[in-house]
Formats: sequence, structure tokens, C-alpha cells
Amino acid sequence: MKFEQRKKIEILIEAVKLDNVIYQLEEIGVPGYTVVGNISGKGANGVLDHNCKAKVFENTYIFTVCTAAQATKVLEYLDEVLHYFSGACFVSDVQVLNTTKHPK
Repeated sequence: MKFEQRKKIEILIEAVKLDNVIYQLEEIGVPGYTVVGNISGKGANGVLDHNCKAKVFENTYIFTVCTAAQATKVLEYLDEVLHYFSGACFVSDVQVLNTTKHPK
């Protein structure tokens, strides 16, 4: 069994920015991503209820696993976005077993 080092990036962002974030992930060349829409929770801006009918307040969770070089590019982009839009970003070191789905 062989594991390879990758970065896991978790993004919480306003739903209105989802298409832009996905576009950047694809431009950077990350091998894939998962999107979970209409999330609820509590953070610096208070409680966000997923039952709110106003889509303008909806938040989205995105995660991807990519190389360190790709992660650097993603984080540079997100650093700018998060100056203007609510959200958060978390980065973790992960070990990936099936590297055919997460190429170098």
C-alpha cells in the first residue's frame, strides 16, 4: 500500500461566488471537487439558517484534494475573494491511497 501527500482545501463561501470558485479550481487544474449547497451554521457573522428563502444569504461548502502547487494557487485566489465575501478556508495535509484519481 502506497500513500501520497496531498492538500485538502475546504472552502465555505457565499453561494453567489460558487461559479467563480469552480471556474478557478478548473483553471488551476485540480483533479476534482465536491460541493454541498445551502449549508447552515454559526460563525463570525452569527447563525445562518439553511431554511432561509432568500438565496442571497445561502452559503456553500466546497472541498478538493490537490497537489501543494495547486493548493498555493487556490489559496492565492481565495485570499482575494475572502476580503470581499463572507466565508472561510481550511487547509490540511492528507494522505491519498488512490493516486490515480489524484495525479501528481
